[in-house]
Amino acid sequence: MTLRKNNRLLTGVSAVIFAAVLVWWLAADHYPAEMTMRVPGMDNRPKIEPRSEEVIVGEFFDSLGTFDEMVSGEWPRFRGVNFDNIVRDTFAMAESWDTTGPPVMWKVTLGEGYAGPAVKNGRVYLLDYNERRKADMLRCFSLKSGTELWRRWYNVEMKRNHGYSRTIPAVTDKYVVTIGPRSHVMCVDPITGDLFWTIDMEKEFGVPGSSKGKITPDFYAGQCPLIDNDVAILAPGGKALMIGVNCADGEILWRTPNPDSLMMSHGSIIPMVIHGRKMYVYNAVGGVVGVAADGSDVGRVLWKTKEWNPATTAASPLYLGNGEIAVFGSYGAGGGKIRVDFDGSGYSVTLIETHKAMEGLSSDQQTPILTGDYVWSVMPENAGPLKKQLVSYHKSDLRNLIWSSGKDMRFGRGLGPFIVKDDRLILLDDDANLYIFRLEGATASMLSHYDILDGIEAWGPMAIAGNYLILRDARNLLCLNIGTGI
Repeated sequence: MTLRKNNRLLTGVSAVIFAAVLVWWLAADHYPAEMTMRVPGMDNRPKIEPRSEEVIVGEFFDSLGTFDEMVSGEWPRFRGVNFDNIVRDTFAMAESWDTTGPPVMWKVTLGEGYAGPAVKNGRVYLLDYNERRKADMLRCFSLKSGTELWRRWYNVEMKRNHGYSRTIPAVTDKYVVTIGPRSHVMCVDPITGDLFWTIDMEKEFGVPGSSKGKITPDFYAGQCPLIDNDVAILAPGGKALMIGVNCADGEILWRTPNPDSLMMSHGSIIPMVIHGRKMYVYNAVGGVVGVAADGSDVGRVLWKTKEWNPATTAASPLYLGNGEIAVFGSYGAGGGKIRVDFDGSGYSVTLIETHKAMEGLSSDQQTPILTGDYVWSVMPENAGPLKKQLVSYHKSDLRNLIWSSGKDMRFGRGLGPFIVKDDRLILLDDDANLYIFRLEGATASMLSHYDILDGIEAWGPMAIAGNYLILRDARNLLCLNIGTGI
């Protein structure tokens, strides 16, 4: 009872004290005479500078390491020296390895993407998007050690859309040309990284307010640049179907008009010699064109067809010989064949075959490879019984299958890359599992299979230079020694 009385007394005293303090506070002026608005920096936090929306292509440069050793071999652009994804280096590839597979010489962590490497003069060039810096970067590494030598980069805001970077640089002894995810072009010195010139193709060739004047595809640029006799060949779409840019100074030497408003696809320009004439063949969104690659009429459209116009195309055109070109569409569009004829004065083009993915040779992403008379591909997910299988077709008949790896040997989602060296076909599935096949005419036998890394979305094209196989998944770049010795 006494404890309860003491508690009530304590509560009463506290209430009286609180009331007295409140009366005193309200009766006096305890606020400052003047109120000061808070401004940035008063609390000693760093000032936040707003980032400009203007993209200054190639603005920054980081010098990082010292070149260590020159090694032989090159893979200077998309699909290699001859644009056929066949290795021309003469090194001897090892017959087999232990259970771990070819030894890993070096590994580099990347931003999420699918851009493949180019190799020249002992250096590896790769486009990469740094998500923390919001930066498109051209990174240069030593082929021998993986040491990063330099980066040329610039800020460009992008949202993740199945990764970021997708393209392969083109490199010569004098120039490296790149196309970034949002169609920004850089030309730099391949040794020093010094910037020669840039083009913002979105700004220069886009048609404001026109869906047909759009430059960059929905999943970012997938077109790989081409350097031909020191001229960069690009296909922006919009105000110009194709352009030729002098690598020395960035001057646009010629531009191909675009009256049909053809748009940039995810495929790349492929040089072909058809009926004795060199031309740049390009499967744009809306049609396929052949553009004069030399002579007084360079840049002129020699032929064009809008009969083959799938909504999305990633694989590039494949020349089959005798004036025939295989073309491919994504998401079930399948494939087709066009024939280019020449009557002595001009060219004509005919779509002679089309088929859905379930009806014949198809590819959703990687460009098939022609070895002799046979075309190799990994079929897409919507190819029915052949889905995700390695297949071969005769180049004269893209509808009737000759060989397949079988229903028990499928490869991820059918999106991974493959490359040919001598009589070997090297295939990487979506999870970065490496398969080695021996090719014998139209058939293939699997020699070995290795789990290279716990990979994801290993869709970037591979490169082979000298003894080295360079491959990637969505976030890692690896260099493997596939030669007979380390």
